[in-house]
Amino acid sequence: MRTRLSRSARRAEILGNAQKLIAARGFSGTEMEDIRLASGISRGGLYHHFANKHAVLDALVAEEVRRLADQLKAAQGSPIPALLRVGSSDLGNDPGLVSHLHTPEEKRAYLSSLEQAIPAELGPVLHERLRGHTAEGAAPAHVAELFLTITAHINRRRILNEWPPEEAAGFTATALRALLPLLTSQAALQPIIAELKRVAATS
Repeated sequence: MRTRLSRSARRAEILGNAQKLIAARGFSGTEMEDIRLASGISRGGLYHHFANKHAVLDALVAEEVRRLADQLKAAQGSPIPALLRVGSSDLGNDPGLVSHLHTPEEKRAYLSSLEQAIPAELGPVLHERLRGHTAEGAAPAHVAELFLTITAHINRRRILNEWPPEEAAGFTATALRALLPLLTSQAALQPIIAELKRVAATS
């Protein structure tokens, strides 16, 4: 007899199964019926939680970004270096779901989900954490928006394979140097910039 789960637990189960399927087959190779069968629920049960496959992807990406936001909340010190340390694939972090997407269509779908999730899940946390860490005259909300806008540009170029890792690392280093005057503490970013420049120099 199947255990009756709460709505949130069932949703988490569906997403866990969807993530495993996408990792094994890619987004294009995973259908709602595959997710339904893996979850052992009716079609109505699945569509009660998610209207379509893109809604599943939106939820998976939002969860990834939410985990990153939670790590930022718990991190000590200046928030931008902390965020880069836990989230940048150029610094050795796991890129997550995107590493299992291969076609341009899959990657564009992922980017669409990411560009919704970052302002909703990460933006407010970064804004709040930047209070007290921005230079006089630099509003925390503006610095957060600037950083996330630059990050979105880098993500798009990298995910769509328009930049190799070395180019992305070099651009990120340049962008961070431009942000330095907006921050009260610059020391924590300097080692990250140096590390990114080393990655860029491997091309």
